[in-house]
Parts: sequence; C-alpha cells; structure tokens
Amino acid sequence: MSAGKFDYLVNVSEAAFQSMVIATIESFLVPGRCGKSGRLTRQRETFGLLWGYETMTPSKGRCFNVEVAIVDTNAERGRNSVIPSHGLETVNKTLPTYWPNLKFLGDFHSHPWSAREPWPTRPFLSEDDRRSIESDTAYAELEFRVALLLNVQKLGRKGSMMPVFTHDNTLEFRMNDLRMSLAAWVACPVKNEAREPALYVIPRPPAVTKTKWRREPWHSKCRPLNAKKVWLNAPVHHFLTSLGD
Repeated sequence: MSAGKFDYLVNVSEAAFQSMVIATIESFLVPGRCGKSGRLTRQRETFGLLWGYETMTPSKGRCFNVEVAIVDTNAERGRNSVIPSHGLETVNKTLPTYWPNLKFLGDFHSHPWSAREPWPTRPFLSEDDRRSIESDTAYAELEFRVALLLNVQKLGRKGSMMPVFTHDNTLEFRMNDLRMSLAAWVACPVKNEAREPALYVIPRPPAVTKTKWRREPWHSKCRPLNAKKVWLNAPVHHFLTSLGD
C-alpha cells in the first residue's frame, strides 16, 4: 500500500478485528431469539461500536485507528436487520473516564448470507444502512467517521484461502467452512439542505452494482468526495499462519 494513494485509511487493530469476527460468527451460528415471536433463529446480524483515535499520514491522508470494538449485546438481532440498543450514550460517558485516549469513531454490523444467495464480490452497505448514517444528526454531532461491515456465509465444506484485499476497502478470508469479508467506509462531515450537520458516506456504489443508494438533493454538493479513496488495513497474519500449519 502506497501512502500517497489514499485519502482515508481505516486501520483495524488485532483486538478489534477479533471481537468483530467472533461476534459475527456467534450471531450467525448460534440460535437466538428473534422478532416478536421470540423464535430461535440462526444467521442473525450483529452490531457494535468502534473506538480509537485519528492520526495523519506524512502524505496528509487521514488515518482512523480502530482500537476497540464493543459488541452491543442488547441489540435486537434479526435475519435481515439489527436494531441497536441505547447503550451509546452510556458508553460515551463511561469509556473516556478510564481510557481518555479513545474516542467514538463509528460502528460495525454484519450481513449473513445463506448458501443459496450469491456472495457479494464487492460488498456495500444497504440503502437502510446508508440512510441510518447520513440521516442521523446525532451521529454527525458525535463525529461518526467509520462504518465497518462483515459479511459471512457458510460453505458446503471446510477449506482455506489466502486472505486477499479484493478492493481498496475490502478484505476477504476463510475460517474453516465460513467465507467472510470485512469492508470499510468513511463518513465525511458535510451540511444537508437545511444547513444542519450531516454525513456523506464514501465510497458510493458504482452504477454497475446491484446495490442502489437513494440520491438526496443535497448530495449534489458532495460529488467531489466521490473521487476520494478509502483503504482498509486489517490483520491477516492469523490466516497466513493457519495456512502454513
């Protein structure tokens, strides 16, 4: 990775990566109560908060260092959605008291895929995901900057593959019979049509992808941001070691 080729770098620590992967696998494989019926369901989404700090590279790229991923254990997890609890306010007051070097950076969640569904070769946040970030004034005021998405799918057999960055912002890897990927987005602070603090998420889905994000009137002023590059850096040595065993 060349330091001159990105505008934003999302650097995920080993501890944060482990927390997110374990939470994704647990919610995907272990049955849990889902919906008003309370039926036990597998392949649920999960959700959590990201904490860390921001630095600047020598080439003036902004680097968001994700040090801690806190799983929202009280979130309502479903097959196609996850509803966060109201824990952000509590954590936001408590965490800086004991770890003043950490600040709120954003959130992560997972998308489960059945064996019959086509695997997203280039994953994107859903339209609901996009709207939940860009339409949330509270997120803008809290300086939300990073959104991470983990995709997971169970395959027919165990196997191994070299971890690979399939796109600038996406790492794909295997864990036994699970195919997984981690992708990153950056929320840029802007103003909406009401001149209120808002966020504009990049990268945007290309026209050739199936994912479609609604275009709001105020998005036209944000188009120069579409040219900015987001890179992901996540630990891959665990997978390289297991492949060598």
